[in-house]
Amino acid sequence: MASTTAFKIPFAPHPIHEDIPSTPESLMSNESTPSPMSDHSSAPSSLFLTPISRQSQSLLLRSPSEILHRVLCNSGTEDLPAIARAAKTCRELRSFIYENPDQALWRDIHLRRFDDPRTAGAFVHPRAEFDWKKRVQDREFVARIFREWPEERFEELADHLDLICSTLLDMYLDLPASGCPSNTAPSFAGYEETNNGHIIESILRSDAFQYIYLNLSTRETKPLLRPLRAQPGNPNRRSHKEVVNPHLSRLHVLLSPDFNHDIIVHRQHRGYLREVVYSASNFQQRNDWGPFTEDGKVDWTLVDAIGSVMMANAKDVLSMGEDGWRQAVLPLSYGLETVRCWGYNDLRRPASLAQDEIWDWAGVQGPWCGSYAFLDYADWISLNEPRLVQLRRSMNQLDLSRYSEAIGDLMRLDLVIDKDASSATKAYAQRQHHAADDLHAVSTHLPTSDLLPPIHFHGSSVQHNGATTYPSQSPASFVRGVVRLTADDPPQVRWTLVIRYGGEDRWRLEGVQVGGRGAKRGFFGVWTDAMKEEHSPNGPVWYWKP
Repeated sequence: MASTTAFKIPFAPHPIHEDIPSTPESLMSNESTPSPMSDHSSAPSSLFLTPISRQSQSLLLRSPSEILHRVLCNSGTEDLPAIARAAKTCRELRSFIYENPDQALWRDIHLRRFDDPRTAGAFVHPRAEFDWKKRVQDREFVARIFREWPEERFEELADHLDLICSTLLDMYLDLPASGCPSNTAPSFAGYEETNNGHIIESILRSDAFQYIYLNLSTRETKPLLRPLRAQPGNPNRRSHKEVVNPHLSRLHVLLSPDFNHDIIVHRQHRGYLREVVYSASNFQQRNDWGPFTEDGKVDWTLVDAIGSVMMANAKDVLSMGEDGWRQAVLPLSYGLETVRCWGYNDLRRPASLAQDEIWDWAGVQGPWCGSYAFLDYADWISLNEPRLVQLRRSMNQLDLSRYSEAIGDLMRLDLVIDKDASSATKAYAQRQHHAADDLHAVSTHLPTSDLLPPIHFHGSSVQHNGATTYPSQSPASFVRGVVRLTADDPPQVRWTLVIRYGGEDRWRLEGVQVGGRGAKRGFFGVWTDAMKEEHSPNGPVWYWKP
């Protein structure tokens, strides 16, 4: 029987020089790629592919199709370009490799090298069709870019930005769901179960990806009016940045950022992220004062800015030896494991749950740790109301690249699931020891998903034990809120909290749980004034489950 070890192409008529490819197609083929075909992965007859000419003198080509399939699959798993070299040796092999409508060879290579997209945790409904060949080619091309391109070629990355972002995002979304919700901490054992995780993480930590994020994520736009030295704060006389590809922002927030204050481009980009986070114009009624679009979907540019600012702040605090912040080490660690979710593969209500109990499908109940950040109010006004500053003859433009915002206390939320939206009013009345007026409903005008029911909750917010950032003896604040799914496909987990103290609603928090339901990174969001009074400030928040 023919050997099934790695295919060395012993019958190649002449040596084939292999260059770093310029496109995914050139990586695996010297001709144009055939159009995508439908997948019939379950059909066992898929091994009997294009008939091989009996006139061929090669023993390999005269072997049964199953043997040839196995040889090519083993070879492609270990050395994917070997498939392209094999296809160049003769028409029969090229037909076998590239022209089979069921793409069985490419499917099997894909399943050996990467996670199975048919069992991905992120999607509600199984995806039926895949272009296996294109997926393998794109992923190999992108991987070789980050593995082999020297710094001298980084400027060429702009030509492949969309392909890089879409390919990496597909690989992330293909990750299998994380472990059982009863697991309380990430484990490297769970991480080892994924094929894509280590590939994505190594790419996101590479110098090439850092170059893309810092240099290619935005482009400068021309100011509406000619810049004047006397009006540096006039937004109409300043250039602005527009996002090139929002997928890049979504990829970047998967890992904690590494900003070096001594490197100018790092400092400038962190300043840009601060401007995004503290600009009130980004959080208005149109997007319900949160990191969303007007159609109820997640605005990943805003989420990335919030997450990057808060995670960088947490790293700064930890580097100063703040013991009380050690709770932040876990969500900052474990790579992509903290942004894997419980998934949507099985959304059946647990059989052990009593009929009168609420299903906590998002893992809301229990303790949460988190914090917030804010600008000095005068600086916030300078950023958001430059004309008011100009009237006071203060013409200096706020430089957020050298600005260190204030970081709030490390806080602790203790949340309890409610049976309905009115339960929070009853809980508040019991806490106050007297009857209370009905609390305003925590609602939204943005579209949402009805895939899973909203989870209403209430609880308390207090300073975390050991936090010394801003010591306080203030009493616990009352918290109420709701967790619901966004209108995204696949849906994301949206958090809304209202913090009440002194008998009044004071702050409203709108956030997104990065990674999906149950993801241990927690949710990033924005705090705003609950009453939305004129010139009221805003800033970032981050909460995670310890």
